[in-house]
Amino acid sequence: MTSPRQVSGTILAISGSLRRNSINRAVLRAAAAAAARDGTLVVVDDSVRGLPHFDPDLEVEPPEAVQRFRAAWDEATGVLLAVPEYTFEIPGSFKNALDWTVGSGSLYRKRSPSSTSPRPAAARAREALDLVLKAHGAEAARYPMPLARNDRNAAGEVDDPRIIGELRAVVAGLAKRGTATDPAG
Repeated sequence: MTSPRQVSGTILAISGSLRRNSINRAVLRAAAAAAARDGTLVVVDDSVRGLPHFDPDLEVEPPEAVQRFRAAWDEATGVLLAVPEYTFEIPGSFKNALDWTVGSGSLYRKRSPSSTSPRPAAARAREALDLVLKAHGAEAARYPMPLARNDRNAAGEVDDPRIIGELRAVVAGLAKRGTATDPAG
């Protein structure tokens, strides 16, 4: 889990997949490594895994895991999402996580939340994600990253220089958009 202090002034990266070795997580790890070369901190957050089912009755006193998750979103300069498509939708656990941000307004007018879908065939998931982000009042930009399983090395990491370059450009653009709209920056 991350704390708000870790993500302040950084880009929060969240995978829509719970699979620990998913291509979505590999993309975010590669983005974080590429961004570090430019001095941008990307924190890959695994909080989605530990969130309880969304329950509006808990909004008065949200569970600690929800408070930490919301704080990470609130403190981040921008958000990078890597979301797979499951049954023509975004995964339920990821939608649950987004639902927990409703009461806090963590996504409302968020600086540069960005999504990247590793699979080019995930058009329905992108549409569903766009609708959810719109409902939250988020300012979303889409950066499709067409990847295949064979774009990873034996350790499961993305190391293709072309893909790394694209990820680096996406994060640089996200960081620039975030700081350009930051009244403190």
